[in-house]
Amino acid sequence: MDDKVARAERTLSLLTTTFLANTEAVKANISLVLDTVLSQNLFAYIDATGVSVETAKRYTSAVQKWQARINSLVTGKTSETRMAGVLLVKHTALQSPQLLSENVAKWTTSLLGVLGKAEVMPVLIATLQTLLAFIDAVRDVPMFYRDIISAQVPRMNQAILAMVDKNPDLMSQVLEVLDRSATWFPTLFRPSIDKAEALCLRLLDGSDMRNSPELCEQAAKCLAALSLAGGKITAEERWFQCAQQAMGTIQQCIDHMMCTGSDAGEPAQQFALPLLADDFAVSIPQAADRISAMTEVLIALLTQPTHVDIPVPVDGILGIASRLAMVPVRAGSSKNARSEYDLIPLLTPQIQRASIRIMAVLAIALGSHMQPYLSAVARAVTAINTRQVVSPALNVALHCLLQLYIERYGYGFVMHLPYDLVVSTADDICVQQKTKAAKVTMTASESAPSSKKRGGNGKSRGPNTFGVIESAQATHIHWDDTVLAALKTVLALLQHTPTVFTSALRTRVDSQVLTLLMLFAIGGMEMPFASRQSDAPHRALLYRCLEASILSPDPWQKAILPHAVSAFSAGLADPSTAVRDVCAEALVTIDPIIHSRLPAQL
Repeated sequence: MDDKVARAERTLSLLTTTFLANTEAVKANISLVLDTVLSQNLFAYIDATGVSVETAKRYTSAVQKWQARINSLVTGKTSETRMAGVLLVKHTALQSPQLLSENVAKWTTSLLGVLGKAEVMPVLIATLQTLLAFIDAVRDVPMFYRDIISAQVPRMNQAILAMVDKNPDLMSQVLEVLDRSATWFPTLFRPSIDKAEALCLRLLDGSDMRNSPELCEQAAKCLAALSLAGGKITAEERWFQCAQQAMGTIQQCIDHMMCTGSDAGEPAQQFALPLLADDFAVSIPQAADRISAMTEVLIALLTQPTHVDIPVPVDGILGIASRLAMVPVRAGSSKNARSEYDLIPLLTPQIQRASIRIMAVLAIALGSHMQPYLSAVARAVTAINTRQVVSPALNVALHCLLQLYIERYGYGFVMHLPYDLVVSTADDICVQQKTKAAKVTMTASESAPSSKKRGGNGKSRGPNTFGVIESAQATHIHWDDTVLAALKTVLALLQHTPTVFTSALRTRVDSQVLTLLMLFAIGGMEMPFASRQSDAPHRALLYRCLEASILSPDPWQKAILPHAVSAFSAGLADPSTAVRDVCAEALVTIDPIIHSRLPAQL
């Protein structure tokens, strides 16, 4: 033990006196110092037992000099030294809980002082991350609550909110710290709620939705955390008010796009956002972006963990999702030839994806509580499936929503769907296209290099009268995300609601799956290079669909079990490991169907 402690003492002394001796040394050697601190546990021997008194004394002295040096670096004159000091303080605290408990008050004060200065961006980012790590480490320790949490957290919130106006590029880090602070310390955050909410709404007016979607998502999560902080009203009332304002803002945007007034007698609650532009060519896309931003708010509210029971206005949220799904249908069937409606098809995928996301998060957040509302969800899905605009991204989102609801609610949801939607889902997995090669004319000289042969009349056959050969039809396959999502939906239908298929449609689905698998097996496909490199997930899903069809057979359909066994056996030689595993599992599953076994004897 003495040798390890002595080695750590020499390393700390060398780093302190040589590599961190002055500003020039810090600039040149900070990477080496950080690598050494991260790779060697230099602070593990504080108060260690089994160490001689002399060695322990030298090690304690080296640690104290190290602390003094990194403290001076945090308050250094140059940005390089302050950056080095912040990083070394962070990693020292993370490696030694004892040093953190002894110095956290001093270090937190120094870091807050860095935030109050005009500093370069990397130093501010490192300071925010270090402060967040310190607060996270001590937030559950009662002994630090009065001196650190209650004294420094409100000051940190005010410093961060004051700093963001001068450094807008720090918005992502600021939102992360505010989100954590409001979640961990809702009572201490109440004095800063109004300023933080104004900051979030500034990002959620729709202007940054296309340029910075991740930033808008962060702002929505922060706003959801603020709604649970309480204040003048309870957390439940504040959450409900925030949800009502988000729904009211979406409704106002829908009314603006459809050039109609509000259906309700009294105007709905809305967030205090800037007015939309006067020019409809600008305002309608702006309204669609604002709808996407408010959708993020609803998603964050529904997925935010809460410490109290929250009454969720399911009727209102689902009504907003249904109205969003119906916007393109209403615009397409309107008798008013308004030029504003010409912009709706351009924004249809964005508007209906917002509706799909709201319905998906309702199923995830509420679970079985959504069962009374499945018919309304089915009507909204039917409106989206009219496909006013052909959008692969929208089709993928719709298939994912169908898969989610089928897996969660089964027949309770499928019974409300029109049969045309099931048929369109089966049609989306039809990807092969027959192509004919050009006719080829072969002459006798091309077909037979040997000497000329005489015909029955003794005359030689001419060189250009041999015949015409037509090549067989080739199958061209192009996989895309829509086909993959449709296969997942068909698999969910076969696993959870197999009787929804009629015999004719079931035969067509099974034939399509078997045809594609056989074409894979014999190599009778012409695929683009990108498809050939990424078709393993599609093959695995095809085999899973075939397995699900075998396990839930149609009594009025011819048995496809022999063909399925051949397809699974061929799949054991597939180059993809995932496909081979699926085929091996399927063969084991269907083996009892082929070879029935006697019941076990007692």
